[in-house]
Amino acid sequence: MQTLSQISKTLSLTMALFFSGSTFASDNLNYPVPTNKNVILTFGLSSQASLSKRMNILVWNLHKGANDDFVKDYDSLANQKDLVLSQEMYLNPLMRMVFSSFPDYFYASATSFFYGRDHDRTGVATSSPVLPFSIDYVRTETLEPVINSPKITLITSYPIRFSTKKLTVVNIHGINFVDGYSYKKEMNRIYEALKKIPSPLIFAGDFNSWSDERFAILKEMGKKLRLNEAKFSPDYRMRFNKHPLDHFYYTNDIKIISAKVEDFYQGSDHKPLEVIVEYSPQLKLEKKQ
Repeated sequence: MQTLSQISKTLSLTMALFFSGSTFASDNLNYPVPTNKNVILTFGLSSQASLSKRMNILVWNLHKGANDDFVKDYDSLANQKDLVLSQEMYLNPLMRMVFSSFPDYFYASATSFFYGRDHDRTGVATSSPVLPFSIDYVRTETLEPVINSPKITLITSYPIRFSTKKLTVVNIHGINFVDGYSYKKEMNRIYEALKKIPSPLIFAGDFNSWSDERFAILKEMGKKLRLNEAKFSPDYRMRFNKHPLDHFYYTNDIKIISAKVEDFYQGSDHKPLEVIVEYSPQLKLEKKQ
């Protein structure tokens, strides 16, 4: 079992090697961070007024679209999804082209920083045929080392058909190359932003939960927010030190119909999470009794 210190050293080395070998490497690694007013970028068109109570959801770290099979896999996976939660969105011409191939989807994106020679946006994006009712974000105060950039969590809400309730969707790319204290601090900041939001709520993405300490922090946060965690079958999620990095949490008034992570997709270093859920408000009442 690796110690936290060993894990941190491994990750720091991996990060250093990544940037030294990157086609975007520069002497000063100048990746600008957007101002508060410039974090959110929206584009695309909505084609539906509201989400149905049964929703087909994709959660996927896109690895900036760098893998050869990215275009093919995204086209297959995102097709007919009600919600797509993407991490490592990278709005270069390739990814813009891929996103634009779904013209009936509205994209809400949150930028962590501007990346590459052309300073294209990178961060997270949540897309849906439904226009979000609200868009917000939580940006980490702690910065990733070397590139001095924050991580971002996007919070959107959507109307649900035949309901006065709105579904809150929380799309996270968790802080990575920092110690456990900083990880807990940033997860607590997200908790403070979410704790008063009424259900139904989905909280999913790449949490970078790669150590025993981080996994325990995440588990405690889920408990405080009264969230359940989806179990996948099959389950080929990316793991580090035996811990999965990607998770799907949900409130008691949401029912998991199916949840799977297939192994055969090669479009990213992360395997995609495919989840079908149903909003069932009576479940929350039953669990209170």
